[in-house]
Amino acid sequence: MRRLWVGALLAAAVVVVVVVVASRVGDEPGPPLEAVADEVVAAGVPGVLLRLRDGDDVRELAVGTASVGDRFRVGSVTKTFVAVLTLRLAEAGALSLGDAVSLHLPGLLRDGGDVTVRDLLGHTSGLFDYTSVPELQDGDLAPRALVELADRKDRVPGYAYSSTNYLILGLLLEAAAGAPLERLLRRHVFAPFALGDTTFEPGRVRGAYLHGHERALRDGVATGRYRDTDARSARSAWAAGAAVSTAADLDRFFTALLASDLGRRMEPRGDARYGLGLARFETECGPVVGHTGNLLGMLSVVWVRGDRVLVGAANVYPLTPAQETAFQALLTRAFCG
Repeated sequence: MRRLWVGALLAAAVVVVVVVVASRVGDEPGPPLEAVADEVVAAGVPGVLLRLRDGDDVRELAVGTASVGDRFRVGSVTKTFVAVLTLRLAEAGALSLGDAVSLHLPGLLRDGGDVTVRDLLGHTSGLFDYTSVPELQDGDLAPRALVELADRKDRVPGYAYSSTNYLILGLLLEAAAGAPLERLLRRHVFAPFALGDTTFEPGRVRGAYLHGHERALRDGVATGRYRDTDARSARSAWAAGAAVSTAADLDRFFTALLASDLGRRMEPRGDARYGLGLARFETECGPVVGHTGNLLGMLSVVWVRGDRVLVGAANVYPLTPAQETAFQALLTRAFCG
């Protein structure tokens, strides 16, 4: 297993859950955080940024091409936004977590009567993950077309992370609430949580932001020259990963969410790795809750435990082994001390 474990074995340039397993922290004090961040850039990552909140104390850091206030694509962290929207619309009576997909989207899935909203939220529908097909990752198909392609594949039992679930959720939410997903997210999530720099951008990102960079994979190893992804759209990611945010907004959102009853309902139960839009990750200094993402050459991490919140981002993906090691060391040094 690679040290940087990609949860659904998704390839670069698409939405993923990335679980970073922290390296061991010794008894002696580690190097200054700035020096560890410099090592990430020295390993070839163009830019890296961090925001660490410990209670009322906040520390921000950016190295290379990144700045602390940069907006960036958050990839699968979008799923937490969409999960909150789903639960809020359920509280308002627009839908129920026990609703079958066929109730709101008749004919979309061949077994739509057996797949519920809760299944989609928790990745227990068994649906094929469209992002595991490189041709679909690099294309510009609409969400409904991607769902139709995934629906033709065999189902798998139990938990299986699949971005297809959240494409269906986006379509279902639009049908249940009678409004575009962007408007629903803005009204029910971004505005109530005071996320002034967070937007939903399935097309090209509007305005200034931290560009992601991709490289080709050869035999599973990142190789070749960086390609700036600014000209690419996130149409195929849509409800599974097309949000753009800042470290400060993500801190504000996850801090407020996990302090609420709603957030507690979303957390994984027991030994489960995934709840209803929130994931549990094991680090060397204990378990954390949050989400991670990868989209169009941008890697993002949110870890939360108690009143300690870490947001990290690097603007290249896939990473080389040296870059993985350096980024892991940075996350570990920041969160675990």
